[in-house]
Amino acid sequence: MLDLEVQLARVANAEVRPLVKEAHRCYTTGAARAAIVLTWTAVCADLIDKIATLYQSGEAQAADLTNEVAAVQGKLDRASIVAMQGVESRVLDTAVTLELIDATQRVQLERLREDRNLCAHPSLRPMGELFDPPLEYARAHLAVALDAVLVHPASQGRKVVEAFAEHILDPGFLGDPLHIAYAFFRQVRPTARRRVVEFAARHAMLEPALPDHPAVAPADVADRMAQCLRIFAAEDRDLVAEMVGKFAQRWSTLPQVEIQRRTLVRLGDLDAFWSGMSEPMLSHLDAMVRDIGERHKGKAGWEAPDLESSEVGALALAALAEVRSALPSLEGAMDGWSTLRRARVVAQRPSPYFAEFVGPLLEEASSFDNGGEIQRVAVLPCAVYMTADQLQAALTAWAANSQCWGWGAIDNVVRLFHATAHLGTARDSAFRDFFSRLDALAGTASVVDYKDIANQVKGQIAGLLSPEK
Repeated sequence: MLDLEVQLARVANAEVRPLVKEAHRCYTTGAARAAIVLTWTAVCADLIDKIATLYQSGEAQAADLTNEVAAVQGKLDRASIVAMQGVESRVLDTAVTLELIDATQRVQLERLREDRNLCAHPSLRPMGELFDPPLEYARAHLAVALDAVLVHPASQGRKVVEAFAEHILDPGFLGDPLHIAYAFFRQVRPTARRRVVEFAARHAMLEPALPDHPAVAPADVADRMAQCLRIFAAEDRDLVAEMVGKFAQRWSTLPQVEIQRRTLVRLGDLDAFWSGMSEPMLSHLDAMVRDIGERHKGKAGWEAPDLESSEVGALALAALAEVRSALPSLEGAMDGWSTLRRARVVAQRPSPYFAEFVGPLLEEASSFDNGGEIQRVAVLPCAVYMTADQLQAALTAWAANSQCWGWGAIDNVVRLFHATAHLGTARDSAFRDFFSRLDALAGTASVVDYKDIANQVKGQIAGLLSPEK
């Protein structure tokens, strides 16, 4: 049941708020007739003010009613009263035209107006008996008035979508979640809300050009729209899933595979996206993943084809268990890939899943540059997710592979030590074993000086270890 007191605090118009509170007080004290009369008065005052606001912002369809009200304001003669009665009789129709309310809400508010007339004019009933509405009527009318009109600002469906598009295209777009949720979701009507989410889903998935902004890259707009979809999903996941589903079929048949890949990257970590996918579409996405894997299998880092950012982002979704479940080909897609190509995917989405990859990547480093890049883009970003066994495997591979000891490697080892502090004494045990391995390598022939490496590493880390038991 709607909490009236919570809704009272959300009444948008400060001048109307006292009327609404008075109507609520009448309801709580059992004065049903007074509550109904005041509720209708509040609705009229609020809608008239909203219509005037739209007129001031350039809405031509708000002109007639606004001008009629302006012509009689401050006058108490008979003609002015008759004119306002005419305004009152048309205010709901005008509100529907301006999309301040929908047709269903108009029916509900017309019932309120009829009951208000019966309360204020007892002669309208047969035999002149008084209309004695149950208290539940007063509550129901107040709840409808609040939900349909009083808690909303003066916003129209199409105007909200236009404002949303302008916000997305603004060069200063920040994507603040609280602002977007408030301005384009919480403070707009359910019908307008659906239009905004539909607009965002269409652009996030299909990347259509905006005719009035030919210079704006559709892919950049789509990235911003996806950001907003995440914000909207936090407010209403089912609505976002519905709108994703609405465009899923068109999206799956787009001739541009690149758009499909980009969509998968920008929305693949949103569970509402997967809710909108049918089994045939999931099969299509799984085939897309297999195709990416085949394109790069057996290719060295420098060989064509280059690894595109959308391909990297798509395979990086393997970090998410729910995506691996939906797309079974993800887990084996990088089999046969070069070390650096796999490292780029890990770098896209460091995670507990990819922490398992860093040991093998270090084992395969084939040059100082190769080893250093793996450390920077894969090992260190995944360090905070490592288990004790994964750290042990990474350090074992690091110690044994001389190509992991290029410029900056000592500093990277120190960073790894600090980044794995969550492992506690297990980290210290792994590093003591690491020191032992470096000492054992100190007397072997190598392209690097393991004795110097061991001294430098121990000099920076050994004093930070917890005492051995």
